[in-house]
Amino acid sequence: MKNTIRIFLLSIVFISCKSVDKKAELTYFGGQIINPKSNFITLMKGDKALDTIYLNKNNTFSTRLDYIKEGLYSFKHGPEYQYIYLEPKDSIIIRLNTWDFDESLVFSGKGAEKNNFLLSIYIQNEKENNTFYPNYNLKPQEFLNKTATIESLNQHLYTQLTDTGVELSSKFKELAKVAVSFPIYLRKEIYPYMHKNRFQLDSLPTLPTNYYDFRKKININNQDLIDFAPYHNYVNNYLNSLVYNKCDGKENKTERILNTIVANITVEELKNRLLYQAIYGDFRNSRHSCCINENALTIFNKNCTDKTLLDQINSLAEDCDNNKNQSPFKDFEIIARDNTISTIKTILKNKKSVVYFWSPEKMSAEMLIRRVAYLKNKYPSLKFVGINMKPTKKGSKTKQFLNNQYVLSDKSFGNKLIKSKEPRTILIDKNGIVTNSFTYLSSPYFEKQLFELENK
Repeated sequence: MKNTIRIFLLSIVFISCKSVDKKAELTYFGGQIINPKSNFITLMKGDKALDTIYLNKNNTFSTRLDYIKEGLYSFKHGPEYQYIYLEPKDSIIIRLNTWDFDESLVFSGKGAEKNNFLLSIYIQNEKENNTFYPNYNLKPQEFLNKTATIESLNQHLYTQLTDTGVELSSKFKELAKVAVSFPIYLRKEIYPYMHKNRFQLDSLPTLPTNYYDFRKKININNQDLIDFAPYHNYVNNYLNSLVYNKCDGKENKTERILNTIVANITVEELKNRLLYQAIYGDFRNSRHSCCINENALTIFNKNCTDKTLLDQINSLAEDCDNNKNQSPFKDFEIIARDNTISTIKTILKNKKSVVYFWSPEKMSAEMLIRRVAYLKNKYPSLKFVGINMKPTKKGSKTKQFLNNQYVLSDKSFGNKLIKSKEPRTILIDKNGIVTNSFTYLSSPYFEKQLFELENK
């Protein structure tokens, strides 16, 4: 009851603000967070933080958004986020419980109808995703019938929105069409390849002649939609469909994906993101030691115009060049928890070792502790040594539960191994030779790599 009263009072504040200054007709955003994970929320546009909004003692917040232009934004609290569509003169209030972030979220105020629609269709698609995979076993026409049923359910939510009589801009209508249909289009792009793999077929299934007619309705170069996950995910998978089984001896799959992106995507920001995702994804998905394909790197550098993404990938390539496979592991200075200075080789003592660089920004201390404790127990002959790339108070708790925890001095050569700040893990044999120069504690292939090192 108290929470309801607070939201009601907050609504009155918004209405009062608008009545006091009708000429301004400003945009407001506020609400209440139940069981907050921190004392603030962050308003985002794409991956850029626009505003940090602090909670008061009642875990409510309110802010005026003078700078807002119509479009899709998101708000983040703790590790979770959700979309919010804003237009000038909106006064949107949210209420959510972090214990059930999406399911508990409710929008009210001016502009709420659009956002409740986007939330409802998001939740519906998430539930559908959890049970959809058996449908890839269906025959093509049966599959199309299934997806048509799901799309009609999504369309029903949109009809409910329009039946309220709320005024919808042309820009929002376009976003709504994507929310309704693109999750279905994505499944249609995936289906032939999933079906082939499920039944181990020699070729893709024979599809109805009109199967890809939906592509005729799609603009893959829409600047306003690039921050919307259903749109971005569809475009990414569509491009992958174009290159499937078309690699020749002159270029590998990643090179072809990069070239396909360049040939088809004209929106610069979207092109940059997709180029980055393709080359970084190829790097991360390696079954062995991660490395950057040189031809792919050349294509990326020639066509990406985002300096931040360029620097990140090229720093990663530079990291890869330091301490390559089958080379002696280079010594460097480290600092222990008691501030004594030592070297990494002194700590390793010619034992089969796992040296992992980590950061609280990339992996929480709690997750790291569980992961390393499990691996140490399963592979007792290996020595695990952790190096925190960005020490914080949260990260320091690892020292209470894990031994062999260090940081780098400013002048340590170890900094040249992690210029990209990527959480690199290096495997070293008893002779001090690198057997895997770049892998991850979280890699699905990591335990196989440890097994090979243990039995080497």
